[in-house]
Amino acid sequence: MKRVLILMFSLTLLLSACGKKDIENKNLEQIQAEQGIPVRINAIEKNTFVQELIYNAGLSGIQESTTKAMVSDIVVGINAKVGDRVSKGQLIVTFPENTPSAQYDQATTAFNSSKQLFERMQRLFAQGAISQQDMDNVEAGYKVSKANLDASRKMINITAPIDGVITNMKVNVADHVYPGQDLFTVANTSRYRAVLWVPESEISQIKKGTAVTAVWNEAQIKGRVTTIAMALDPDNKAFRVEAELNNTDKSFAPGITADIRLSILSKPNSIVVDRQNIVTENGESYVWIAKDDKAVKTPITVGLDNQLQFEVLSGLSVGDSLITEGINMLSENVKIRIID
Repeated sequence: MKRVLILMFSLTLLLSACGKKDIENKNLEQIQAEQGIPVRINAIEKNTFVQELIYNAGLSGIQESTTKAMVSDIVVGINAKVGDRVSKGQLIVTFPENTPSAQYDQATTAFNSSKQLFERMQRLFAQGAISQQDMDNVEAGYKVSKANLDASRKMINITAPIDGVITNMKVNVADHVYPGQDLFTVANTSRYRAVLWVPESEISQIKKGTAVTAVWNEAQIKGRVTTIAMALDPDNKAFRVEAELNNTDKSFAPGITADIRLSILSKPNSIVVDRQNIVTENGESYVWIAKDDKAVKTPITVGLDNQLQFEVLSGLSVGDSLITEGINMLSENVKIRIID
């Protein structure tokens, strides 16, 4: 009896397993035939086909200046930080007044002495007690001493050379610096500049005024080519091209490296298809069109390309439903199901 129960239980499991397998096989083999292969589509419409040259370049402010140390001494004060907006002439970095190479104390003493002499001589000259030549000599000495003091002051009190934003501070308080060492950078970021190195094979396609788009992390700013070198740079073996871009997106910052796209051709009212949606077989190009719930393999004639897209000259019309996802699963006239 026990053996009979075990046999019946085993048979039930086997039958259940076979039934489950049949269902699974049906799902795998028939679901697409019954419901259609899931695809996504885009309606064909007229667009502007753009052909571009793409380079990588760092962005800098339209004006940018890095100030260097003129003395060898300790930094005693820093009056701005990275990101601060500063004005031309604003005090940024200071050094001790007794810095030997600046000779600030000596210059101050000489200036005060010459100033007193100049003021005294002015009074005597007004009274007619000294000649014009004597007055001119004293005035010349006063101006020289003033210029020396200004020069000495500039060596220990470092100011912003232009209006802009501090984009880099390269020293800290108590750092010992040397003449020629970079202290800080100020950039005018109302606009940006990009310097491109264009090979000889492409320079003829670029003109002054060519539209430019800088792309960085999906953000974009636009501008124009402003300068094109007339001679090949011997070191870079390329032509130097400058572009200026409007700062319309605050996510951009000086120093970043962006894709710089130069629009060398623009054709409006074109049918444009992404490269990934085109199938090439035996040198012929095809796309898949959704028609009456079927996938139709459609030959096309392509024209220009920009590496990412093709201009389609024939084979597609406005309003056609171009299949953009699920292409690899398609065959001629197979049933499809359009999904959102």
